[in-house]
Amino acid sequence: MKTMNCESCGAPLEIENQFIRSVTCQFCGSAYVVNGTDGLDMKGKTASLANYPSRLSVGQTGKIHGKGFSVMGRVRYSYDEGFWEEWQVNWDDDTPPDWLEEDEGYWTLYRRERVRSAIPPYNEIRVGSTVKVNKYDVFVTEKREGQMMGSEGQFSSVLPIQGKFGFFSGNADGKIVSINYWEDEIELSVGEDLEHSDMVLS
Repeated sequence: MKTMNCESCGAPLEIENQFIRSVTCQFCGSAYVVNGTDGLDMKGKTASLANYPSRLSVGQTGKIHGKGFSVMGRVRYSYDEGFWEEWQVNWDDDTPPDWLEEDEGYWTLYRRERVRSAIPPYNEIRVGSTVKVNKYDVFVTEKREGQMMGSEGQFSSVLPIQGKFGFFSGNADGKIVSINYWEDEIELSVGEDLEHSDMVLS
């Protein structure tokens, strides 16, 4: 663990491991990118998050399918019909962090994968069509625009603090495949639905 200080309020920022790329100050909401020279580059400020009922909180520990984890961060995104939350989880066995998506009481465990093939532009995606993404033939079930509402904690990716982004998701061979069109990156996540009993909290 490495400790740095917030440039805005001076509070300590504890960087958990080598996978962390961004961090949000819990006291003032300043958001930073962790750069390659062990420094911090400020990206702006995020809004404070109102607490809604959830099984998780930052710092929470537990097991998923028997594998130990701790929650490092939380992001809330909005879209035209509401919002959803994503929780960054750090695994006890030091494998790269993954994401737990919470949407209307349903949980999905996502792992990021490299994009290895061309993906159509967002405006060409159609719900009900099939899109080739890497080795997956993805049947598109959802296409929307989202926007980040706020964050807390630490993350293995750089978060889109401002502006809207397009995303779509669908099914492929029993997996859930999600694509985010960030301003300067296309991000691919592949996940599985979790039952309530799959996640045991400490």
